[in-house]
Amino acid sequence: MNNHLNFNLVSGPSEVFTSFRGPMLSFHIVKSINRETGILRRWTVFSQGKRSTLVTFLFGKLFWDELNTTEAKIFWNLSELTTVTPIYLCLKALALGIDKKLVRKRAIILRNLTGFNFPTRQQYLTIKGRVNFFLYEEAVNLRRVPKFSGYTKHHKDKGSLGPEKEEILSEILDPDVNISDEIHWNFLSVGNISLFGGEYGLPDESQKARNGNYLLKKNNKQ
Repeated sequence: MNNHLNFNLVSGPSEVFTSFRGPMLSFHIVKSINRETGILRRWTVFSQGKRSTLVTFLFGKLFWDELNTTEAKIFWNLSELTTVTPIYLCLKALALGIDKKLVRKRAIILRNLTGFNFPTRQQYLTIKGRVNFFLYEEAVNLRRVPKFSGYTKHHKDKGSLGPEKEEILSEILDPDVNISDEIHWNFLSVGNISLFGGEYGLPDESQKARNGNYLLKKNNKQ
């Protein structure tokens, strides 16, 4: 067994069952899909924690520490990179060249002010100290899809085909904007938020609330 800190690479599920103690959960992470050969490669993960625990750990380690080679391979194959808004926005800020420490600082401020779901250092360290992940890499044959026959049943034809649905192009081209997500992104990328005619930016280190949370200061424009 090759041990990579919290990640143990195993040669088969049986190796997990003989070495794992206590209740165990399992889930999959897709590594690649080859439609031509019909092969899907994936990691089957065995752990005491849920998939969300692994995602939080890797997300936290990226910003509070450094991912090793194995962890990086797993992290960059997670579907959550584009489906979980805080992860997507923080990675987008990194891609724009914003320093990781600055992104982390701004994300923590957002967490304190708006509940932005960014892992604290303590959350990351807690998972690191308590949870291990066993990974088994496998190749799976995809179910073959019948070839297109060239005939498509129209909704007016007799049969069980459901009513025809129209695609509303305006919804595809102009999707609804989540205001809170837009505010989060503005703060992560430029460090200020425009609210009620004023511009709010990062506070000075000396300007903190008495309860320990950061305060946003208003930059008055003459």
